[in-house]
Amino acid sequence: MADFIEADQLTKTFPTAAGIVPWVRNLGRVERRTALEGVSFGVRRGELFGFLGTNGAGKSTILRVLSGLILPDGGSLRIGGIDALTSPLALRRMVNLCCTDERSFYYRLSARLNLEYFGALAGLGGKQLRERIAEVARAVDLEGDLDLRFDAFSSGMKQRLGIARALLGDPEVLIFDEPTRAVDPAHTASIRAFIRDELVGRRGKTVLLATNVLEEAWELCDRIAVLRGGRIAALAPPGELDARPDAPLRYEITVDRSDDALLGRTRAVSGLLELRVSGAAPAVLLDVLLAREPQALTELLRAVSANGVCVSSVRPQEPRPAEIFAGLVSERRDVR
Repeated sequence: MADFIEADQLTKTFPTAAGIVPWVRNLGRVERRTALEGVSFGVRRGELFGFLGTNGAGKSTILRVLSGLILPDGGSLRIGGIDALTSPLALRRMVNLCCTDERSFYYRLSARLNLEYFGALAGLGGKQLRERIAEVARAVDLEGDLDLRFDAFSSGMKQRLGIARALLGDPEVLIFDEPTRAVDPAHTASIRAFIRDELVGRRGKTVLLATNVLEEAWELCDRIAVLRGGRIAALAPPGELDARPDAPLRYEITVDRSDDALLGRTRAVSGLLELRVSGAAPAVLLDVLLAREPQALTELLRAVSANGVCVSSVRPQEPRPAEIFAGLVSERRDVR
């Protein structure tokens, strides 16, 4: 089955300076920086697809290209069989970018009036618009707050209103740019559940998500594309992103006691990358990160168990999202 979204070799550059003066000074040749370079990927219908990357890696640029806000300099993009580059209006009817930038709302208007305005821009009106506003407000738990002014909303309410606005036209593809930024933990959980369970699970929407919260990407996404320097450094389900043969290994080792001598021996082990100690006798927990080197674990256990220290358990641990992400964005390799 063909992918619902097909991106092939997308490239995008931006001038490093704006205005007429740099253009005249350089005789029309203004230096450009590369935001996207040969980005290719596919997204299945009904998939929740994530983008991760450090600041400047290209996340915002790829979202703007996918939503039709900017055109790429090269490559091709098809969504639902529509050529996004030659049919931008058809694309915008199918795709909606849920940007929770507060400046895009009118502060002195109520939430209802804001939604009426944006609904009219989406081609809705009359009874259809009123019913649609009630439906999306109910979906994001703002049904009782529609007549409050936008500037009276909390950060979490503003985020949820942004989602409601994106849902007005009932698009097939929803694009979220940091949907839980500045939201309290309770509403963060409800927004994540709404995206995963309601939009994808019940409504079958295709959702693209860019976030700086690694745990959010691991919790929500079916697959994740990690961007580095405008390219895709890795693309896989969260549990398969760390398939590097040289990825470090983490263990939790429980011993009956700990002292300076034990810690000194442990830190001297070749290949030890990290050591954390918690707990107290008779159950001291050593959290260790080891390079994938021959005999590293054997040497570590020999150092830990010296002088009669009792080792009661050795438990391998799954790599943490932060460790996986750091390894992917720092490596000098790419997956095209």
